[in-house]
Amino acid sequence: MRTFYKLTLIALTTVFTFKVKAQVSLGNPVVPEDFGHGTNYSPVGQPLPADRTDMKFASVSGRCPANGAYLILNSSSNCFGDTFKTINFDHTDTNPYGYLMMVNGDNKPVVYYRRRIEAAKFCAGAQYRFSVFIENINIGMPKPAGYVDPDIRLVARSATSGVFLLNRATEAITSDTFTEYYGDFAAPADGSDVIVTLENNSLTGTSGNDFAMDDISVKPIGPQIDAGEGSPTGPQSLQLCLNAGPQTYVLKAFAHNVVTPQYQWQFNFNKQGWINMPGKTNATLDLITEFQNPPVGKYQFRAGVLSAPGGSLNCQTFSLPITVDVVKNPTFSLPPVSTFCEGDILSIPAQGGSDYYWTLPDGSHSTQSRLDVALSADKSYEGLYTVTITQNGCSITSSTQVKVYPPLNPVVENTVPIICRGESVQLKVTGGSIYKWTPSTGLDKDNVANPTASPNVTTEYNVVVSNGGCIKERTVRVTVLDPPLVNAGPDLSMEEGQPIKLQGSANGSGITYYWTPADDISNPTSLTPTVNPIEDVTYTLHVKSQQCGEVTDNVNVKVFKKLLISNSFSPNGDGVNDLWRIEKLYTYPESVLSVYTRNGQEVFRTVGDAMQWDGTLGNKQLPSGTYYYVIDRKNNLSKLSGWVLLIR
Repeated sequence: MRTFYKLTLIALTTVFTFKVKAQVSLGNPVVPEDFGHGTNYSPVGQPLPADRTDMKFASVSGRCPANGAYLILNSSSNCFGDTFKTINFDHTDTNPYGYLMMVNGDNKPVVYYRRRIEAAKFCAGAQYRFSVFIENINIGMPKPAGYVDPDIRLVARSATSGVFLLNRATEAITSDTFTEYYGDFAAPADGSDVIVTLENNSLTGTSGNDFAMDDISVKPIGPQIDAGEGSPTGPQSLQLCLNAGPQTYVLKAFAHNVVTPQYQWQFNFNKQGWINMPGKTNATLDLITEFQNPPVGKYQFRAGVLSAPGGSLNCQTFSLPITVDVVKNPTFSLPPVSTFCEGDILSIPAQGGSDYYWTLPDGSHSTQSRLDVALSADKSYEGLYTVTITQNGCSITSSTQVKVYPPLNPVVENTVPIICRGESVQLKVTGGSIYKWTPSTGLDKDNVANPTASPNVTTEYNVVVSNGGCIKERTVRVTVLDPPLVNAGPDLSMEEGQPIKLQGSANGSGITYYWTPADDISNPTSLTPTVNPIEDVTYTLHVKSQQCGEVTDNVNVKVFKKLLISNSFSPNGDGVNDLWRIEKLYTYPESVLSVYTRNGQEVFRTVGDAMQWDGTLGNKQLPSGTYYYVIDRKNNLSKLSGWVLLIR
């Protein structure tokens, strides 16, 4: 019921559990209702079937039920200014995203929940318990005039006659944690169906009456059944350490006030569901054959009993479960022998447990996880060291024989060798008798004092040196330099008098470089200098590494000469300027020279410097006048064009 005085409440994080000897035993539910579950904490669940409730399915701001309405959900917060209690899980823990029914109640008569149970699910005349878990979600808020706590009536009726089988109110529900409320009734002797309802019994208030409920059930009630290990009243919780070997567990059950009980033991592994154990129908269950090194997990056993010999399984009830928790042993083990050098810190580590108990050679003890024996080892500390490691009640014992050897001081020669890729260097360490190098990549041998190393990349080698007992480590870093790489770039061409840039490149460790010849070059020590030769030339790029030698590469530069083009000639036979010839056109052997009239008619063509024009076309003299030429020099050079005057 919405109110202006609701206050923020704490999250549902506590479920009270307690254990008492039951005066009755319960069977499997004929009506199980836990409202299902989602896949995370965000979505609202589906509404109940229309015949399951009289309430409307409606929300305010997403996951907050509207006044007089309900929602199926597993998470809700910030409802009505964060005055409803924050919901972040349901009553049971079988699924982390289980739903519950959250109700924003009012003062109207209403059936919150209804269920019709078929007669076939009952044993006529037998006793049943109708129960529900409910919590108040308004605890801690101010209570103005008209405030009421939830009060819910549990009702069971005969579907045929309408006679009340159960009519019990919870009275004011004040707890903000899930509490079970229940009532008992007898199934109709005439075999009719039963209708169970949860109804609003808070009919006078104007605010409050807001609650969450979950796990509605109707279960058969039977005689008290005691079950335990060793005796019916023995332990109901046992622990077995993995690999402990066959265990003799004898479980015993006793059904009170039953003359000839019919027993049936059931088994449940890791909450996967109860199943009957074939042939296990006596009051005693011997588990020696079932528990020969079983896997880790929780094993539960319970005894089922029929209310009367020959009765239906619908009336079967069960003892409280007996749990055998198989836990993993600690797995840590000490090495058979632990060696130390004289003068070293003597320390022995252990792990994998919560408790440790060391026994030293002199009979003393320690509870450290890491046993710190001495800051300076000597022969007096030799002997057997034993530790017992315990975790979750399971223990393992391990021992190591400590031996102390004379000190060892290996010496590495040439600790920082430098080589070029493709070369090798000999490593050398002295001071021990046993050697082991890692990594072995690039080594000819990894178990000698002086292996030959030929790594492709800079590599740090670690060598373990021993004298048979004392162990020391040393490190050698072999630096591998890149050999020089050179590329003078592509061959180039240029026009005389128009400088171009060389396109050299170089790589390597600690390199220098220069060009030869140094003539007509702007900076011989640049990879990309500007050059301006007057003739064809080959330049050489030299790349030198102080430790890895010198390499060279060439680039050819072709120089196209500047053309000298006359703008007139007079082919009159006087021996002077009778031919039109372009000087140095021979340096362009692929060039094409074309001459045209003013109207675009080609009158002369030559490739390279093969011919000179004498002012004729087809052995006929052309008239005086201005003619136009185009020179295609090829080689990605620009075309030249202009005019020439023919004089007669």
